[in-house]
Amino acid sequence: MDVSRLGNNPKESHCAANDCTAGSDAFSQDANSESHATRDELQTLKELFFHSIIPQQLDWAGICSAKQHDFKFWANVTHALGPFILKSIFNADMPFEDSRDVDRMSLFQSEAAVSTRYIDNYVQNLKSRVSFLLLSGMIDNRLPGSLRLLVRGRCYSFFEYRINQLLNDVSRYDVEAMCFNLRALKTLFPYLQEHQPLKLASVCYKFLVSRFWRFMWLEVGVGLKTEPSSERSVLFSVFLELASVIFYGSRSGSLLKQLYTSCMKSIWDPILSLLSWSLDPKVLCRLISFIADLLLMSFQDGCIQRIDSECLKSLLQEVNTAHMQGKEYLDTYFTQTLDERNEFYHYFASIAVAMLEQLSVILKDKCDNGTNHNVQLLYELSSIGIAKMTLPPHVDAPGTSPVKFNYMDTRVFPRVLPCFNTDCIRVFHIDMPQLHVNDTSLDFMYCSRCGVPSYCSKACASVHWEASHKEVCGFFRSLPTFAKFNPPVADPDGMMLCTFGEGEVLTPFFDQAGNVLTIF
Repeated sequence: MDVSRLGNNPKESHCAANDCTAGSDAFSQDANSESHATRDELQTLKELFFHSIIPQQLDWAGICSAKQHDFKFWANVTHALGPFILKSIFNADMPFEDSRDVDRMSLFQSEAAVSTRYIDNYVQNLKSRVSFLLLSGMIDNRLPGSLRLLVRGRCYSFFEYRINQLLNDVSRYDVEAMCFNLRALKTLFPYLQEHQPLKLASVCYKFLVSRFWRFMWLEVGVGLKTEPSSERSVLFSVFLELASVIFYGSRSGSLLKQLYTSCMKSIWDPILSLLSWSLDPKVLCRLISFIADLLLMSFQDGCIQRIDSECLKSLLQEVNTAHMQGKEYLDTYFTQTLDERNEFYHYFASIAVAMLEQLSVILKDKCDNGTNHNVQLLYELSSIGIAKMTLPPHVDAPGTSPVKFNYMDTRVFPRVLPCFNTDCIRVFHIDMPQLHVNDTSLDFMYCSRCGVPSYCSKACASVHWEASHKEVCGFFRSLPTFAKFNPPVADPDGMMLCTFGEGEVLTPFFDQAGNVLTIF
């Protein structure tokens, strides 16, 4: 193998995993048994996709929960089935005689070298359902190679399209499905940075002026003030999380300045119409964090002075009003009997009152003095400051600073890179390189030609290249048409959310040697 085709991604660390220590026979036996189980399950999936054989022993519906954080399994699924999963979802009805690439890839991945051309509707429907489950698992487990492949298949546009389909009847939409699609957009958005000719500032602007933005604020958000709903509260909170990710991820030195010049009312008017103590306290906490995100970015980008002073005064007034009503609630809480009290409501209400008080201090300083010296306070309120990462126990691990406003019930799981070499069980903890300090043999890298598989060493990269990757690397580098989402022609005026141009092709950034450039 020509190892020049496999270059180092910007190195995360020259360290190795303590959990991969070679000295433990028991660990090796357990790892080997897990590896064999993973191979058996992968073979079962291959039989379904390539030979239309339906095994009885595999729990299709529970595969994602059973394989949660089994990063090796999802690495194998990505490499062996990634494009076929996308085809089953996007282009299940594409005639095989018009997609020779499907046959070519099937030959590479199938031991029997046979591609089933005509299958009944039941098997095809089963493939589609299993493909959706596997797609969900690839997103949930967040392997950079998996997400990179999904972005190249235009999955971001696919999830926007699904949101539009769900909102065809705005009076009866599936809230849980909406949340899934919004979370998928949130997970995939950072990987848009690795592709051209997309301009993230344009994506942010189209998101901001879309009918979907107005719908979420004026229909879902404002509706929560008069008709509380736990489902729609979760939906609106997920929407605010996505909005924060898009604003942070598309930032440039001039983005917010341009937005404040062209569409300031689209940003701040919905906030002013919604900010109220009549919201569920947990939703109110999430809204305050979103406001803090905007103010923090505005301060850092040097454009906080561009926010209209009347807008800030109105915001301060709404914050003070909500804070006063919140304190009144806290005063009455202690006069209630045990049967009258709602402990869950009170927990989040207490946090909301504290957040409102801190936001009031920040806004008062800005309105009175024209300057803001409270960046630390903004950070504590922001979605960055309230994020919590779930870390495994580790001896001598440095302590993490506590979250001041602990209202989020979700956790950020550390990112993990598995070695895609089938016979290797090593993984690299991107967010916790301190786990690898006792072993210098790990030198994780991506395939420099496609950027999808990751390896712990050049030796593993070489073995995997000869075993299978050299046959599919070109497909991963530039996905075939059958693995790309092409939305049906629709009236742009009738779409709630569409941040991509029609037929826009996403291609990776390459260096002068033709190697793919990766960020994550």
